[in-house]
Amino acid sequence: MRRATLGIIGGMGVQATGCFYSMLTRLQTVRAEQEYLDIIIYSKPSTPDRTAFITGQSIDSPLESLVLAATTLEAAGVACIAIPCVTSHFFYEELKRAVGIPVLNIPEETAGFVASRGYKRIGLLATDGTLAGGFFHIAFEKSGVETIVPQDSAQAYLMDIIYNIKRGEFVETEALDGMAAELRRSGAQTIVLGCTELNLLANGSPGYIDAMEVLARASLRVCL
Repeated sequence: MRRATLGIIGGMGVQATGCFYSMLTRLQTVRAEQEYLDIIIYSKPSTPDRTAFITGQSIDSPLESLVLAATTLEAAGVACIAIPCVTSHFFYEELKRAVGIPVLNIPEETAGFVASRGYKRIGLLATDGTLAGGFFHIAFEKSGVETIVPQDSAQAYLMDIIYNIKRGEFVETEALDGMAAELRRSGAQTIVLGCTELNLLANGSPGYIDAMEVLARASLRVCL
């Protein structure tokens, strides 16, 4: 019987993609290495900056690069596609139309997970592009979940953290603590890591829901 293969559009950023692959491996229980899921990663760090385009700071659209990666993976025979970059989901509908295989949706998967745990108000840590795109807010609203985001100064600090990680610079693991605490004081019952770079800071820490882990579990559920 032919096995399903997972396709990953990666490189946005490269460290997040590496963490996603490691997470997929860690979440599988196998008796031999041959039982691990087959995966094809198309790493495209050359994809134009998603946030810069969405917020009007650049006219260089990432869409062509994303569609090329998706169609290449489809031609390679993958069963479905995961994109461990939340901001790229601004282009989700165009990507879904470009291929004939499922493209997993991080906001919808995460909103469903949050709602299933009974949360009604969450704090969202995400890029400016994700917040401006509004797709995470829409997914949460459909699931009956209210979204709280950082104040402007804290959001600017968060963007610095995200881009520092993308450049491979060192960031203190406690960098999110202040923002998370403020969101909880504003009524957030839990904090959603709505940017895959943030997994590198809060991996496994209590009090966070990691959108990348939600995506990893959804990928395994669909492909296995």
